[in-house]
Amino acid sequence: MAAGKQVFAIVKKDVLAELRTKEMVIAMLLFVILAMVVFSQAFGVILNDLDRVGGGLLWVAFLFMSMLGLNRSFVHEKDEGCLEGLLMSPIDRPLIFFGKMLGNLLFLSIVELFAVPIFFVLFRLELGASMAGIFLATIFLSNVGIASVGTLLSTISINTKTRDLMLPILFLPVIIPLLIAAVSATGGIMSGEELTEVYRSMRFIAVYDIIFLLVAYALYDYVISE
Repeated sequence: MAAGKQVFAIVKKDVLAELRTKEMVIAMLLFVILAMVVFSQAFGVILNDLDRVGGGLLWVAFLFMSMLGLNRSFVHEKDEGCLEGLLMSPIDRPLIFFGKMLGNLLFLSIVELFAVPIFFVLFRLELGASMAGIFLATIFLSNVGIASVGTLLSTISINTKTRDLMLPILFLPVIIPLLIAAVSATGGIMSGEELTEVYRSMRFIAVYDIIFLLVAYALYDYVISE
């Protein structure tokens, strides 16, 4: 089986499993909406210039929402013995990573597709059509990094006794540089800053994504075997 078909088979398995239960996507969506409602009530009253802090509030909600989903990405495989089946199958271990990472990326993107319009409505923010593409590209690039780091670290944490606590402990320090760049880029777009600064942050995010994709590719055989 070609590598692309093997990766697609893993993504398809995760999507079909989620369609049967819908527990992860619904939980992530409810969490991010609740966080946005709380933020809008707490900060909307005291801040008149929300477009300058909107990027930070958006990514705080997205960050904790993503951890909720990433923490569940290997639970079914571990609890139901599917992980052992994947390890015994004739598939390169890094392809397991790419399949799981693409599945996590898909779930994050679906939730954010619904959450972003709600965010703009709750915070009464506007974004011109010319900037919408850059805004969505920034979110997608950031999601690639979150899914890459989260998939790698969730593979490590799933084999620990405190797996629900281990992922945030490992994930948060590693993702901070990406989070800072994502906040800077999205905040700059919403506040109408010069695109030069926005593009600089986007380039940093892209380099971050490439580095961790390469690190995961190099280490995943060892990580998933432990």
